[in-house]
Amino acid sequence: MACAIASCNARVVQYPSHIRVKRNSYIVQLHPHAHARCVHGHPDISVSHHFDGMFHGVAVSVGDSVHPSQVANIEGVKAVWPNRVFSLQYLNGTTNGSGEYLHQATGVLQAHTELGLNGTGVKIGIIDTGVDYTHPDLGACWKTDGCPWQYGGNYASDSRSPDDPPMDCVGHGTHVSGIIASRGDRVKGVAPQATLGMYRVFTCSSESADTNDANVIAAMEAAFRDGHDIISMSLGSATAWEEDPVAVLASKFVDAGVVMVVANGNSGASGLLTASTPAVGRGVISVGSVDNWNITSARAIFTTHTGQQSVLILPSSALTPPFVIANDTLVVAPTDKAGSALACTDITDDLSGKVALIQRGECSFSDKALNAQNAGAVAVIIYNNVDGMIDMAFGSDVTIPGAFISMHDGRMVADSVRNGRTLVRALKSDLIMVASPSGGQMSAFSSLGPTAELGLVPLISAPGGNIFSTYPQSMGSYTSLSGTSMATPYVAGAVALLKQARPGITASHIRELFVTTARPVADSSTGLVSNPYSSGGGLINIYDAVRARARINPPLLSINNTRREQPGLINDYIRHINAYWEIHTVAVQNTDSAKPMRISLEHIAANSLTMFDKNGTLSQQLLTNQTMPTWPANTNAVPANTLPQVLGIRGNTFVLPGRSTNITVFIAPPLGLPESERWFYGGFINLKLIWDGETTASSHVVPYAGFNGDMRKLSVLGSAPIGPPFLADSELAPIEDVSELTISADTDVYLAVALDLPTRIFAATMVDATNTTQGYLTLGYNEYVGRTLLDEAPYYVIPVNRTVFHDPQMTNSSELDAGSYHVHLKVLRPFGDPARESDFQIWDSDTFKLED
Repeated sequence: MACAIASCNARVVQYPSHIRVKRNSYIVQLHPHAHARCVHGHPDISVSHHFDGMFHGVAVSVGDSVHPSQVANIEGVKAVWPNRVFSLQYLNGTTNGSGEYLHQATGVLQAHTELGLNGTGVKIGIIDTGVDYTHPDLGACWKTDGCPWQYGGNYASDSRSPDDPPMDCVGHGTHVSGIIASRGDRVKGVAPQATLGMYRVFTCSSESADTNDANVIAAMEAAFRDGHDIISMSLGSATAWEEDPVAVLASKFVDAGVVMVVANGNSGASGLLTASTPAVGRGVISVGSVDNWNITSARAIFTTHTGQQSVLILPSSALTPPFVIANDTLVVAPTDKAGSALACTDITDDLSGKVALIQRGECSFSDKALNAQNAGAVAVIIYNNVDGMIDMAFGSDVTIPGAFISMHDGRMVADSVRNGRTLVRALKSDLIMVASPSGGQMSAFSSLGPTAELGLVPLISAPGGNIFSTYPQSMGSYTSLSGTSMATPYVAGAVALLKQARPGITASHIRELFVTTARPVADSSTGLVSNPYSSGGGLINIYDAVRARARINPPLLSINNTRREQPGLINDYIRHINAYWEIHTVAVQNTDSAKPMRISLEHIAANSLTMFDKNGTLSQQLLTNQTMPTWPANTNAVPANTLPQVLGIRGNTFVLPGRSTNITVFIAPPLGLPESERWFYGGFINLKLIWDGETTASSHVVPYAGFNGDMRKLSVLGSAPIGPPFLADSELAPIEDVSELTISADTDVYLAVALDLPTRIFAATMVDATNTTQGYLTLGYNEYVGRTLLDEAPYYVIPVNRTVFHDPQMTNSSELDAGSYHVHLKVLRPFGDPARESDFQIWDSDTFKLED
């Protein structure tokens, strides 16, 4: 039977320029009863994967002449996506062996010792880089009787067959596996007796450890077919939207009863709205990272004018050589051509054979290291400009080793350099242990919510900063890594303990218990707790989740429709002012079969966060230090109206066994914080539950978070100094006088756009001298676009030339005549209606000329 060519009503998705995709490769979703034979019948399309499970479709490779619209025209095609590239969510860490302390802080130790839980009978599928299944702590076996590894295969692009054992050549998957289920003495897994499956999707040849949608979907479908209770995924792509095929598939798995645990991402240095997909998928357990309580790391020995000093160092998180300096080497504090010691421009000093000491600030770590490298330095040491230690990452163009040290130690070394000859050496095996100043707090790298529509992510947090675990034996057997990649398997293991204790528990019930029994994460810098957009419910506590005798629904409150009204409560605070507020009802069920329960309510205010300075520009603090402005800034003077308030409680506070009650709460944002500063606020409703005859109350928290104002009024387009949009040359330098610009076939001109917020619709068109729209720029139409990330790609880049497209699908193109034109850009504001032109933010370039 011949296959018809349909009219192009299938959805053709494009990704913005910063999203990496596999060239000439697409994910094709078919209608439910459509057959892939019609795709096979096209002479210039090759099918590489068939997806016959929850996702019905194929992955294809096409010839250079094939446009995705041609794929969309094939009979039975529902949607076409570029085959996106995924990255792992981890950094190099510092060696740390304090696993037992971690397990105590999260309730895992008590679950092991008091409740006898170990994951027996629960199946966990891991989608990662593979595993060294010969490692003695991980069973030293593959699919034999009694082996923990009973499922899995090789779905990476370099695999000959899915049946190949998924041996790990990167290390990440082996580390993740140890966090879940190590049975050794040095590393104690969260669920050491769980049954495991490893589905390798990352190739050995990829220096940046990447995979793509096609491999991930194939592995997810295989894990689902194998009947896993839990699927753990420490990978992602930062978008804040849940519209891509992997996120959609993850949500379908949740609907089918699988618990999906996914890393929220490591883009915390870019601020809010940096959560990754598929972590933002509906029903997925998205995981943030908490720093370890102790740091055991390499040290450097400095010989100063006052004697020898031992200093803890954190090696750079990159594909750079390890920070090893075998012989005493001269340390210098160079200046750049601007006369600054921050090394943000070219360094004028000759650093040949020397180690550069540079302070953090004003530019990226990579810029500093690259400038030192170009000046001849053999290594670079960067010291903090605030208290604490952080993981430091370099770009791939940095090839010299780097290390990070504290502000106190950096100032000591800098003072020694000024006062005399200073030498440094560092041996690979030379380790010291210190308490981490950020232990138990949210990791600086951990991505933050909300989602593009103010959904609350991450859902929960777990230890992920500087986690010691198993590693391929060929790479040393053990190491420490940092990332939400490490926090995610910790939560996956905790899910296994909970499912072992409660075999019939549903995925939604697990989400609820993890959130409501978590512990809000303290922030020592403010005296409050971390915002739920950073921590979710807080630090996981599996012991409390297993023993919980109450159900709370909903377990979290996403405040995305703040309105100005009077609730008419007795509370004078809100009766006499015209306040923003929200009403929410929380159902509380007493699941104890014998004892009645009483409820009392407390409110825990959290930090408020913003990415902007008072003048409305992007925060200099975020740009230079990769940290966000936080309120309260001064813990000694915090006016009550600058914190969110829970203003009332209505409902029966006495609940009989097995019965429920509804609690009504009124939440007001921090009215004392100016709306112009764009604060995101949050806190926790702490329900203290006590059962008849008992003296100790049990705390269940309901995190809430929202925006202090009306998101629909906010600017989506980037603010200074990154934005607003501009026309740029091939080096992305702004074109000073666009009115004098003439674009020819030999001229490379681009539209550079920074987005402060995600947008549902992004449309860039060419408009002629009569103000008539001529068509979309190449890559000029996108839907579900994430904000630009400061630590990755600060701009979306769109070519500006004579080629325009006459439909959003980019199927019908033409060449413009010579003449005068300008670029017209419009982006949909948050919660905007695409049919309402006033809901778009508009930008127009100056007029320029096109010539033949």
